[in-house]
Amino acid sequence: MKSACSGNRQKRDSYSLWKVGGTGDLQDVTVPVHLAYCSLVSVLRHHVGTKTSGLAILAVQEADAIDSYVEAGGILLRQALGRRGHLAPFVRAVGKGKADRLTELEMMRRATESGKGILFCPSLNDVDEEIRLFADVVAVLPKPTSRQIISTFRRYNHILTVADEQMVASESWTRLVYAFQPARPVANAIRRLRETAVRSNSTKSLALAAGPSLGNLSGLGSLQDWGLELARDLSDFKAHLIPWEDIDTGALVSGPPGTGKTMFAQALARTCNIPIVSASAAQWQAAGYLNDLLKAMRGSFDEARSKGISLLFIDELDAVGSRSIHDSYQADYKRQVINGLLELLDGFDRRAGVVVIAATNHPENIDPALLRAGRLDRHFIIPLPDASTRQQIFAFHAGLPVPKGEEDHFSQSTIGMSGADIKQLVRDGRRRARRQGGKFDFRHIADVLRPLVALPAEHLRVSAFHEAGHAIVGIELGMELESISISDTVFSVGVVTLGGAVFLSPSFPMKTLSFYRDQITMYLGGLAAEILIFGEFTAAVASDPQSDLGLATGLATELEATLGLGRTLAIHTGSKADLPQLLARDPVLRIAVDEVLEKQLSIAKKILCSRYDALLAIADQLERKKAMSAADVKEALAKHPAARN
Repeated sequence: MKSACSGNRQKRDSYSLWKVGGTGDLQDVTVPVHLAYCSLVSVLRHHVGTKTSGLAILAVQEADAIDSYVEAGGILLRQALGRRGHLAPFVRAVGKGKADRLTELEMMRRATESGKGILFCPSLNDVDEEIRLFADVVAVLPKPTSRQIISTFRRYNHILTVADEQMVASESWTRLVYAFQPARPVANAIRRLRETAVRSNSTKSLALAAGPSLGNLSGLGSLQDWGLELARDLSDFKAHLIPWEDIDTGALVSGPPGTGKTMFAQALARTCNIPIVSASAAQWQAAGYLNDLLKAMRGSFDEARSKGISLLFIDELDAVGSRSIHDSYQADYKRQVINGLLELLDGFDRRAGVVVIAATNHPENIDPALLRAGRLDRHFIIPLPDASTRQQIFAFHAGLPVPKGEEDHFSQSTIGMSGADIKQLVRDGRRRARRQGGKFDFRHIADVLRPLVALPAEHLRVSAFHEAGHAIVGIELGMELESISISDTVFSVGVVTLGGAVFLSPSFPMKTLSFYRDQITMYLGGLAAEILIFGEFTAAVASDPQSDLGLATGLATELEATLGLGRTLAIHTGSKADLPQLLARDPVLRIAVDEVLEKQLSIAKKILCSRYDALLAIADQLERKKAMSAADVKEALAKHPAARN
């Protein structure tokens, strides 16, 4: 006997939904349920065939399809376990209602007692880690394939045309459920889908899982303003008030992992009330060889176009590559991929109605041609959230604010955290509350925050002189200081942040040789202060590329190798990412960079020697107060004038 979904011969037929030619069981099972059944069989074929008990956790990519998958899962397990009547197998959906959500132990017990169980969820992140460890199968369910769609309709004695097959594949699950009612002939349902698709004038939307709109998000800055403007423009376009060419149709969003690039795209789609199609460069590459990749790429754009006005979200765009990064081995492959994407992005006719949002953690690896006008011509950077934004993100996910007395502790403990990290923090706190059997509140968050320990007095003093050195050198070189600060607590594990000096960036800097040398001197000001006062500097200053010495080294390397401001006018035309390797391989360049650093360090020392009394006064005040404004620093400098030579 052949499977209803794959056509391949199975060793067991006890869990096949229908036998070939059978029609009796088709009366109560709809087309969407059969399609869901096909996806389940493709993932669980071997799991249900075993005699052992166990639990499968499956993520359903379309949130509105979960009910169909629950019904199909019940059918599959009844057949696999030989259940009849009231003996229902354990098949549940996460998030259907908070009041009846089972605890981890209850889920494990129910799944074990039932012999086998299936737990459906919109995202694997919605299921606690303990349950995922307990489960035998954890997977994301694939969408029904073309072969499964054709096979399903053959079971209802209906042969699909190519156009109807593509229509079914592109429809939202909700529309499929409404169209294919149990008592309605399949041919009539197909006709209804076809007619309503024409009447809707290509403006149908996919159901998005519940979540925030742009108005609920924090820390996006100008990106949020752009998204709200886009929503208004799309509304005007739908009302025939503006033409499509007046709308921004492409943007690149970059930032560290976990800062909310994907969440922004989903929130933008909700705010604009348009469907979203998700793709990634990595998924395109996984399709196979070059022709398969290009076909998958075109398929994503075709799917977006089939939704009418829609949003196409492309993740990991840097995986496409850049022709400016020299790689002779893959140069032709990369060129064809980029040209294919340019063809899909460019021009009015090719993607009218489709807004493209691309995301990357590495914008420097994006081919410049993709960022030109009419393509992804807007570039927005989402930084890691500041203290205020972290509190807002926490309040959104936790449903409660950070208490007044805990704000400083929360801000210190969450330094460097992304929005995703804070969401995980809330999950950990909720788990702690469940384990303790109490109502979730901030106490449970405090229990799982990164622990802080008091900084020893000698470390605090070194930190005070370090930041005072930055401030004095910067001010003496004409830079505009905003503030300096130090911290008297640090993480017991992980990243250690002791303080910082904040300078305002000039709006129109003259980027001359003197400008870059002054920047390097300011970076080295803290190190110079430590050497002047203590005779040596701490290794923590030099251990990170983003440290003061790391930034100074990077800027000195650029000065010598890429800006034409060093020993030679000849420049390296590769990307900044190549500079560390270039510095390591080129001894002449390394000597030149070292000379720049030594010279600017000497200048920083001379400045601090001349302002020695001010250095002592500022460091003492900073050690006591932990923070000083620019006015405070300048007042101390005025009280302690420079020593005369």
